[in-house]
Amino acid sequence: MINKICKYCVIFTLTVLTIIAIPQAKYASTYLTESNGNTPSDWAKDEVNKAVEVKLIPDSIQGKYRNSITRGEFSEIAVKLYEVLSGKQEVVKGKSPFVDTQNSQVIIANELGIVNGIGVDKFAPNDMVTREEISVMIYRTLHAAKPEYKYSNEYIHKFADNNMISSWARDSVDYLYQVGAINGVGSNIFNPSGETSREEAIILVKRTYDKVLASEKVSSNRLAVTRGSSRELAKVMRLKSLIPQELGKPYQWGATGPNSYDCSGLVYSLYEKLGVSLPRTSKQQSRIGTYVSKDKLIYGDLVFFASNGKTVNHVGIYIGNGNFVHSPNTGDVVKVSTIMSGYYADTYYSAKRILP
Repeated sequence: MINKICKYCVIFTLTVLTIIAIPQAKYASTYLTESNGNTPSDWAKDEVNKAVEVKLIPDSIQGKYRNSITRGEFSEIAVKLYEVLSGKQEVVKGKSPFVDTQNSQVIIANELGIVNGIGVDKFAPNDMVTREEISVMIYRTLHAAKPEYKYSNEYIHKFADNNMISSWARDSVDYLYQVGAINGVGSNIFNPSGETSREEAIILVKRTYDKVLASEKVSSNRLAVTRGSSRELAKVMRLKSLIPQELGKPYQWGATGPNSYDCSGLVYSLYEKLGVSLPRTSKQQSRIGTYVSKDKLIYGDLVFFASNGKTVNHVGIYIGNGNFVHSPNTGDVVKVSTIMSGYYADTYYSAKRILP
């Protein structure tokens, strides 16, 4: 009799434990799914879902949204962005140039000029892609999909860790920040070598898509500048309108306009109209502002020349495409010249950025 009672007790206990365990197991399964990030975070959910709707995201990237994204995975997203923006469906045209991947989307991205290898015929598809690499890949995707667009950087933002951004990535970072496609990570830090989660990467691509869509709606051939110093951008635009008015006016030593100028007088006068006070002579002007290398010049930078290679004796205003405007010397007029060849290439000394 006792044995029979014990037997019933055991059965009852096992039944109760089973009833309790079933919902716990279901809860644990749900928790594991959520903790693995198979659904986007609340802050990212709407944008990720919209990206899926417009077919920006490959099926293979849909899930594990909080995981860091790899070089191979982001290449797939970049190709999708290209196809959506260009309206073209790409196929592999040749063999993989890489020994460590046969991923067709990586090969296509390489053929489009969106990605490169890391050397020794390798791509490292499973390495985590860095924030600066993502910036370059998005920038190159835009160029490939919209070659007719203008991609000038009229405003250069200086992150606190700007010196940590690789030289090959700076134009991409500057441009994408300027148009509002990318952000820093806080405290004016960009963190160029940092990793990016899948959901963060998806949102970057979706944001870029939205920027292009907005430009198409207004029939623009460039993405709208939405960030930076609108006041400084206004100064650049003002300078662009002022310079043509001075072309052809004669050189006169010591003159600051309005009918004639010497070299530093022209610069002094134009910047004064922008509300910027500069020293009077070219030598003094060369001592202020922020140094900028010749390959990083943008519109409005001051370019300086030294005929003896040591002492600044001439100045002009850079206006893009290797050209600058200046008032050269007696007998000449305010005009445009190049710093890429000839006398002014030989006597080029340095450049300073006055407008941030």
